[in-house]
Amino acid sequence: MRILLFISFFVLISACQQHNGADNTVVDNSRTLVTIDDQPITEQMVRVFWLNQGVDQPNETQISEAIKQLTEQQLLVNYAKKQGITLSLEQTIGYQQIKQKALAQQALQQYLIDNPITEADMKAEYERVIKEVKDQQFHVRHLLFKDEIDALAALDELAAGTDYAKLEQAYLQSHGQMSNVGDIGWVNIKQVPESFATPLQELQPGHYYQQPVISQFGAHVVYLEDQRTVAPPTFEEAKEGIKRSLQERQISRFKQLLEFKADINTTP
Repeated sequence: MRILLFISFFVLISACQQHNGADNTVVDNSRTLVTIDDQPITEQMVRVFWLNQGVDQPNETQISEAIKQLTEQQLLVNYAKKQGITLSLEQTIGYQQIKQKALAQQALQQYLIDNPITEADMKAEYERVIKEVKDQQFHVRHLLFKDEIDALAALDELAAGTDYAKLEQAYLQSHGQMSNVGDIGWVNIKQVPESFATPLQELQPGHYYQQPVISQFGAHVVYLEDQRTVAPPTFEEAKEGIKRSLQERQISRFKQLLEFKADINTTP
């Protein structure tokens, strides 16, 4: 329903802009399926109607349904034009933001096309990550505190002889259900905050790190339950994930460059 409302809104705005003399004419040379008071419903309009709903190849029934709904919308658009109905400021700004968002997304896609991630880039990143991970996985448990003082108090309890499992159980009971706290399972160095790297590489299984580990999330008490050596994924297995990661990094740098070059002024 939300998508249909968006399409109706889009068509209505386009018609009102044409009525108001704005030059937003879309050149659509695809076959006309229906005309309503000389306004065409085209094959391309039907295709876009279903693309907006995640359907790439609509069947005959879906095509008929799209024509029906687009016809109803065009009738309302024609009525709006005759009645001189115009958009509110909020609707006009909303439409402008929709267009800008679509154009911004297209700009990113074009940037990735113009600056493709090469096979060599992916292999270099694969080798770098494999070297850092060192085929090691760690079974990690941890407690997270907003205040470093609370983490130090928990470490004092462990130093006094409290079993880590009992301390973790008490922590979970007092803090309720929290995601990514307690037993986080088997991970490699790249899957945990950077500050975990040294503690995990220094610890022996069954021991806790004797200092709070600070990350962007707070202060952690880190306990290493076990560790193991595993065969890394092959390049082919990791290839798509590496490509996505490199593209995300590439897009982030591109946005930073655009911001650096732009004249941005904030009004106090």
